[in-house]
Amino acid sequence: MKILLVSPGTNDEIDNKIIREIPYLGVKAYFAPHAVAAVAALTPPEHEVVIHDEYIRGNVELTLGENIYDIIGITITSNQLKRSLQIAESCKKISPASTIVVGGIGVEILLHKNKNNIDVVFHGEAEETWPLFLEEFKAGNWQRIYKNVSKPDMTKVPVPRWELIKDDIGLYNSVSIQTTRGCPFDCSFCDVIYTYGRKARSKSMGQVLDELKKLNKLNVQTVFIADDNFSGDVKYTKELLRRFIELNNSFEKPMAFFTQLDITIANDDELLKLLADSNFYTLMIGVESVNSESLKDMNKKQNLGISAVEAIKKIQSYGMVVLTHMIIGADSDDDNTFQKTADFVREANIVFHICHPLAAPPGTRLWYDLKRQGRIITAEHTENSDKMDIITNIVPKNFTRIQLLEGLGSYWEDINQTEKFVERALGYLNGIKYMPRFKKAGLKDLWKMRKLLKGVFKFYFFTADKVHKKGFLTMIRSVKDKGVMMPKIIYLYTFHLIDLKRSMYDAAVARAYVNWEKENPDKIIVDSNIVPISGKIRENSLQLCEAVYKKVSEVTLEKEIMYRTVLKVIMDFNDRFGNTFETFDAYYHEQIKNSCDRVLADVTDKVSVSKNILPVSPPPGFTREIMDALDNTVRYREMFN
Repeated sequence: MKILLVSPGTNDEIDNKIIREIPYLGVKAYFAPHAVAAVAALTPPEHEVVIHDEYIRGNVELTLGENIYDIIGITITSNQLKRSLQIAESCKKISPASTIVVGGIGVEILLHKNKNNIDVVFHGEAEETWPLFLEEFKAGNWQRIYKNVSKPDMTKVPVPRWELIKDDIGLYNSVSIQTTRGCPFDCSFCDVIYTYGRKARSKSMGQVLDELKKLNKLNVQTVFIADDNFSGDVKYTKELLRRFIELNNSFEKPMAFFTQLDITIANDDELLKLLADSNFYTLMIGVESVNSESLKDMNKKQNLGISAVEAIKKIQSYGMVVLTHMIIGADSDDDNTFQKTADFVREANIVFHICHPLAAPPGTRLWYDLKRQGRIITAEHTENSDKMDIITNIVPKNFTRIQLLEGLGSYWEDINQTEKFVERALGYLNGIKYMPRFKKAGLKDLWKMRKLLKGVFKFYFFTADKVHKKGFLTMIRSVKDKGVMMPKIIYLYTFHLIDLKRSMYDAAVARAYVNWEKENPDKIIVDSNIVPISGKIRENSLQLCEAVYKKVSEVTLEKEIMYRTVLKVIMDFNDRFGNTFETFDAYYHEQIKNSCDRVLADVTDKVSVSKNILPVSPPPGFTREIMDALDNTVRYREMFN
């Protein structure tokens, strides 16, 4: 069979557009298309596989022509949902005999979108379902939906087939690998636990090292460790990093790494030293808010009780840059939050950060909570519905939508001004106390880099605006040991240019949208606040309630706690699966356990001295009472507390 795997992209996607505008980088996109390369590796060798990344190769429709594919697979991300649906529609018209399949981290949003041109949907991880689909497709009895209950064994995950795009690999800023899947946290705006689960599953050390060796042979210089939380299993991470250090120093030119972690790494000096010595340049950390009440709003419990300023200064003292993610618009935020966030960024010497309005992606707990409160804007009735990092889909509590977006527009325009960046960058550089120990570039390496260095200095001295020439020179003049710091200065200033252009773009989009909303208030439609109870959930309510009761009884049999908890679990399950639930099979049995874990994590009164103790099995009428309470909660739009 001939299989085409498509990674969607548009010319106006701002980050990739900006990175192409920096002449000395010579790249066209941030990330190589990991998802399709991974699926290609799951495909048996008797099938012909072609990868098409639109960021590099342009619109896929233009290349179909006489190429006839049995299967066209499209990976979906939330920021390219519109383009993904366009591709599906175009491919159906151009190649009607092809079977169109979709999967990816953004596929759950399809529950709320048009799926008419899509034949098969893959939910979750595809290590087991993709080979099964190919076998069933070959036999002519394939299914419309593929999803597994069990999570794949990461020790059996093959290396992505990067060789299929080896001629383009140098056009990417970085290539991704995964070492672990799963996250122990449950932030309300994130839905990763339903995709990858709470428990970390890891590749073997040998797998990861072999993957790095293959990337090194392809001359990949920067690697993104695309774990949801690279430090989720600290023991595993430390051992892996020890091997990273040895391997990286064996390469002619060590690779640079960046990844996502949580702020608690500031408490672990050994981990910080290992990260630095492995040549991690940037650590992405979700700080989210300077307001502890806002962290509670977002269920970001792991950040409570930590001084974010001190934590970031500590991490950056090891020479690594912390890229912080911030959110403004939580229910506990107000007009002062903009200035508090700016003060925090300055005080902590944060060089790079991304600040978004609070948004509620469909399917997250936050989305359902705000929907019941009548605070979700129907996406089809808003401009730029694929830009939730700029245009939120919620009605804030302490701002109007216009006040929030105007405030963010001013924040974005101000925070990344070059003078302020230089001040923070110098604070960061002068705060470095530990110099990472890895093989430094020699004269031979510097000679190989001469073209890059020539391009850098040509740009800053002859092409860049005066403000950037001045800023670049100020940083060079102000640091000690310029030979050691020069690569870091180039790195910092390069990504300042990207941040600056992105912030100006975001501010312009936000202000244009504000004007549109002011002129079209009638088009801002609040979504229905009713989350209907699925008929199938009603039909299976006895089994569902019994399963939840059994799980909760492991923690408590106190009557009121039991009733409250079971109601919350059934509500959470109905929120997520009401539209797709059919029968209480093994898949949904696993999902109801996930809902139990999510709700039980928030139950603080598990132990009770009450004498009102229930039996080990549900008492008569229990299911009816739960369903009546669910009806009442939905009907009167109440969040159960």
